[in-house]
Amino acid sequence: MVVEEEIITTNVDNLINLLKGVDTIELSAAAKKLGMPFSVVQSWVEFLVEENIIGLEYKFTTPYIYLNKEKEQTKIETIKKESKNVAIHKLETEFRRKAAEKKISKEHATNLWKNHVFQKMEKKKEFFVQEARKKGLLNYEELWEEYKIKLTNM
Repeated sequence: MVVEEEIITTNVDNLINLLKGVDTIELSAAAKKLGMPFSVVQSWVEFLVEENIIGLEYKFTTPYIYLNKEKEQTKIETIKKESKNVAIHKLETEFRRKAAEKKISKEHATNLWKNHVFQKMEKKKEFFVQEARKKGLLNYEELWEEYKIKLTNM
């Protein structure tokens, strides 16, 4: 007896397959192509965005969705983080070298460095908040605090 393996697909699978064939698509157009109500597809999108499976961006007030290319994004993000970490480490090393030349204690130099970083960061906070809002992130204050901690390793 030969047993054939059946593959069961869902409408969410159909959405993901649709996204594999396009760069981006308007959310309402995706709902029409799938023959599903906009509100249903929108709820799937919200979940899939949370899970980082698909991305969502707005052009004016129109939502567009796209499939996240996770492996590529992860590689790019890793390279960017490593580059930033190296650059920040070089700046901090130079800052500490100059502090030592001026006979500033290591503890005081550490506090000066942290203050310097926080002052620079505060100048960038408005941009951070604007970008978070564009991406529909409501917890931007929490994200900002997490970013500050990671950046300063405190």
